[in-house]
Amino acid sequence: MIKIFRNIRRKLLKENKTIGYLKYAVGEILLVVIGILIALQVNNWNEERKFKLQEALILRDIKSDLQASILEVNDNIAFNSRTIKNNLKIITYLEKDLPYDTSLDTVFGQITNWASPYFSYSAYESLKNKGLDLIENDRLRKDIVHLYDYEFANLIKDYDHSEWVLAQSVRYPIFNEHIRVSLDYDPTKPTSGKPNDYEGLKRNDAFINMLHKIVDTRNHGITKLNEVKFQIQNVIKGIDQELKK
Repeated sequence: MIKIFRNIRRKLLKENKTIGYLKYAVGEILLVVIGILIALQVNNWNEERKFKLQEALILRDIKSDLQASILEVNDNIAFNSRTIKNNLKIITYLEKDLPYDTSLDTVFGQITNWASPYFSYSAYESLKNKGLDLIENDRLRKDIVHLYDYEFANLIKDYDHSEWVLAQSVRYPIFNEHIRVSLDYDPTKPTSGKPNDYEGLKRNDAFINMLHKIVDTRNHGITKLNEVKFQIQNVIKGIDQELKK
């Protein structure tokens, strides 16, 4: 193509056709400009394609982490709901002055236990390293940031922290004073324990108040877990909608 243009230029110069040569020169310049613009547009298309591909990949990774987080939340809710039921059972036996039965062994042994939420942040950290602007949809980007930086953080700092504080300051001291844990350890079974003085616990306001506080804190935690679960589901819906585009 360049050889053809060169031959046309030489022919016009030899024939001393100045106007024709100028027209040709302008046309050649226009062709070069158009070629550059086309090349730039193709490059922009390629860059946009790479950008969208990266966005889709990171959104799929975040969705995968959030689906795992829902399973984590469900497990937490199920476990903590059982602990509430167990503590209410002890409260009923103590406050109604019921005789001890061996079904309480496992219940007493599990007083100090609760489930803490552990979420995967790997995909979100990858997004922050690449730049939050990788997600083009403003609303979806804000929802993802809010979920990780506020909802998850608040659940851990508010509810789970309150569980730790209650455990360290109240539950463990009272438990260690009044409950004797079985030494017959079996990893397939929950820890069991017996009160040192079951009848005395019926008149022990500190012990009964501790059980009420556990139930109250655990109910608050389950409410928070359900709220976070709802937020996770909304973000997953937003990701699905964005990926369909």
